[in-house]
Amino acid sequence: MDRGWGWKAGLIVLVTLLCVWALAPTYYSLAKLPREKRNDIAALEKILPAWAPPARFRLNLGLDLQGGIHLVMRVDTKTALQKRVERRAYRIEDILKDKKIEATATPRLDRLQIAIKPKDPATLDAIEKEMKLFQDFSVIGREDGSVVIGLNDTQIGFFQEEALEQAMLIIRNRIDKWGVAEADIRKQGTDAIQISLPGASDPEMAKRLIGTTALLEFKLVDEEALNNGFFPKLAQNNPPPSGITVVGDHLEGKDRDALLAYVKDKAPEGRQILLECVPEPQKRDTCATYKTWLVMAHAGVTGDSLTSAEFYPGDVNDPNPQVNITFDAQGARDFEQLTAENVHKRMAIVLDDTVNSAPVINEKIAGGRARITVGRFGEEGKTEAQNLALVLKAGALPAPVAIGEVRQVGATLGPELIRKGALAAAIGFFLVVAFMAIYYRRSGLIADVALVINGLLILACLAAFNATLTLPGIAGFVLTLGIAVDANVLINERIREELRHGKSPRAAVDQGYDRAFWTIFDSHVTALIAGFVLFFTGTGPVKGFATTLVIGLIASLYTSIVVTRVITTYLVHHRNATRISV
Repeated sequence: MDRGWGWKAGLIVLVTLLCVWALAPTYYSLAKLPREKRNDIAALEKILPAWAPPARFRLNLGLDLQGGIHLVMRVDTKTALQKRVERRAYRIEDILKDKKIEATATPRLDRLQIAIKPKDPATLDAIEKEMKLFQDFSVIGREDGSVVIGLNDTQIGFFQEEALEQAMLIIRNRIDKWGVAEADIRKQGTDAIQISLPGASDPEMAKRLIGTTALLEFKLVDEEALNNGFFPKLAQNNPPPSGITVVGDHLEGKDRDALLAYVKDKAPEGRQILLECVPEPQKRDTCATYKTWLVMAHAGVTGDSLTSAEFYPGDVNDPNPQVNITFDAQGARDFEQLTAENVHKRMAIVLDDTVNSAPVINEKIAGGRARITVGRFGEEGKTEAQNLALVLKAGALPAPVAIGEVRQVGATLGPELIRKGALAAAIGFFLVVAFMAIYYRRSGLIADVALVINGLLILACLAAFNATLTLPGIAGFVLTLGIAVDANVLINERIREELRHGKSPRAAVDQGYDRAFWTIFDSHVTALIAGFVLFFTGTGPVKGFATTLVIGLIASLYTSIVVTRVITTYLVHHRNATRISV
C-alpha cells in the first residue's frame, strides 16, 4: 500500500471536520434564530458554543431568499462639476498669488466657467499663459478685462463618470462599516446607483446613513458684517414673513424652509448664509429654532484631509456625545494656519451646509485635531454621533444624492416555495446518491461520500468568505455537484475498462485514476476560466453564481481526484482485494 496513505486519510478527515466546524455559525443562525434576528451578530454570538468560529463567518442569505431593503439613488453629477469648478477657482487665486499676480477668480457655475480678473490689466497675458497649462480647462477668451476659462467638453463626461464611481465606492465603504453582508451595488444608467441590502430592516436608517453627503467644512464667520448688524439691516430693508424674528445679531425661525427661502440670494459676494439647529433646553433631540450665520463661502479646511473620526460618548463633565477628528499632514498645517491667523474669531464647523457649531478660536490649534459635538444627549445622541463618525470615516460623497426609490422587500421566494425547493433538492440529491450506489455499487458509495464532502466544502468556503447565498448561487452549487458526479462517473468507467482488459484490481484502480486525471483536470480548468471571467466582469447575481462555481470546481477536483482515490486505494491495496465492484 502507498506509504503516504495514512497522512492523506488524516488530511481528508481534518478538512471534513474543519468544514463542519466552519458551518457552525451558519447552522445556529438559520436553525436556532428567528427570521428577524438572523442578521443580528450580537444575538448569534450569545447562542454560539465556545468552540465555534466567530459569528461573522457565516453564510448569509441574499435579498431574494430573506428580503431586505432596495434603494435607487441618483447622484447630482452637475453639482459635482460645479464644485470642481469652484475648487479650481480658489486654487487659481493661490497659484497666481505665488506668481506675484493679484487677481480674483470668479466661478460661473451655470456655465462651468471661471472669469479671472487681475488687479493690473497688464498681467492678462501672463494669466492666460498660466491658464493654458491646465489640461482639464481651456482658455475661452477675454471678456471685460478678464480671462475666461471653461471645463473641457471631453472632460465633463469623464468627471461625471468619476463622480458616480467615487459615490459607489464610498457607499460601499459605508455599508461595509454598517455591517450589511454582501450588499449588491451597481450602476443604473449614467447617474443612478441601485443598492440591495439583504436582511436590513430599517429603510430610514439606510437613507440617513447612505444618502448623507457628509461634506465637512471649516469656514470663518464674517464677524465684521455680523457686528455691523447685517441681519437686522436685512430684516429692516426686507421685512421677513411671520415666524422669522431678529434675535441679537441673527435671524431665527422655527420653519427651516421658510427661513432658507427668505435669506436665499441675499448673501454678499464671497459670503454664504447657513443655518444652525438650536435644540430645546429640556429636549435636545429636536430643534426649537433655526439660527442664521454669515460665513465665508470658501472653506479654509475640508473633510478631504481627514484621516480618522472616532466616536466619544461623553463623560460626567461633558455628557454631549461627540466625534473627535484628526487631519493628515497637509490638513493639519492648513488647520493650524487657519486658526493662527484668526485668533479670537469664530469658525463655523459646517456639515452638509448646516452649521454644527461656531466656536471662538482662542488660540492656534496645532496637531491636526478637532472635535464635533452633535448637540443631543442620550441614546439618540450617541447613535447620531456614531453614524457621523462612520460616514466621515468612509468619506464624503462627491456630490449630493437623492433617494429616487426606497422600499423594504420580502423574500422573492415565499416560505412555501422555499420548502418545496428544499424538498425538490433533497429528492434530487437522494436519487443521484441512490443511482450511484446501485449502478456502481461500492465505488458508487465512495462517490456518494465524496459528494457529501464536496457540498460541505463549498458551503464552508462560502461561510469563511462571509459570502451571500442567492438563487444564482444555489444554481452554481447544484451545477458543481453535477460536475463532481460526472468526474466520478468518468473515473469508474475508466476502471471498468481496465478490468475488462484483464488488469488486476490494483492496476485497474491506479491506471483508471491516472488516465482519467488529465481529462477531469482539463474540463475543470476550462470551466474555472469561464468562472473567473464571470466573477471579474459580472455584478450582482452573476458574480454570486461565479463565486459558487469557482469554489465548487476546486472542491470537485479535490473530492474526485483525492478523496475517492484515498478511499479506493485503502479498500483495494490495504485489504489486498482480488476483485472490485465497479
